[in-house]
Amino acid sequence: MAQFYRERDSFLHHLDPRVKIVGTILGIAAIMLYNDPTILIPLFFIFLLIGVVLGKISVWEQVTLLKPLLPIVVITIIIWPLIYKPRFMGVLFGVSFSMRLLTFALLTFLLLATTSQGDLILGFVKLGMPHEYGLTISISLRYIPTLYRLAGTIMDAQKSRGWEVEKGNFITRARKMTAVLIPLLVSSLKTAHDLSIALESRGFGASPKRTFIREIRMGRRDYMVLVLMVVFFVLALYARYGLDLGHISIYPR
Repeated sequence: MAQFYRERDSFLHHLDPRVKIVGTILGIAAIMLYNDPTILIPLFFIFLLIGVVLGKISVWEQVTLLKPLLPIVVITIIIWPLIYKPRFMGVLFGVSFSMRLLTFALLTFLLLATTSQGDLILGFVKLGMPHEYGLTISISLRYIPTLYRLAGTIMDAQKSRGWEVEKGNFITRARKMTAVLIPLLVSSLKTAHDLSIALESRGFGASPKRTFIREIRMGRRDYMVLVLMVVFFVLALYARYGLDLGHISIYPR
């Protein structure tokens, strides 16, 4: 997650992490209500604008974070017209599901980009997540980049010994990858063992009541933003089910 976080002095950065977590969940739930591209496309750009204005995350930074999803988006838009008739409606649904995916990812990335790892885990714990799970997530996020760099180091070391993974068919290359996977697995097990010793030496789990070095408290602004988000979500529910807007039936009667 560290590669997602952007250190900025913005409105979203100063919000309580619990408010941002709840807001992300409500935003994803609201997007799930609609499948009409005429609703989803404007919502995507609204969230993009929120990231720029309230989070000081540039459009280019947000688009860069979404780039890995572009192949899935292209495949979705291509496949829907092939499996759904008429083809125009297939294209419509392909665009709809693609915009859903991009908006889900955008909301998640905005949460990660405006909330440090420590604040994010603390927010989840304060919302009721057991602190053991919070520690597990924190350690996982912390060591994913470490393991990625370690895998690169092992691959460089094996290449210096004449290891050539690019040659051969898929099965041959998969077998050659054991030269990387086995050292990586051994290193991961050793790291996990060292972590368990470090946690035990610090008395982790000795007391059922957890204390924190830094406490987070919600202020007036946080409560106001939370109320506004709930109001917008209720309006989204009313627009969908009260006014019957933003929904196209996939299975016409």
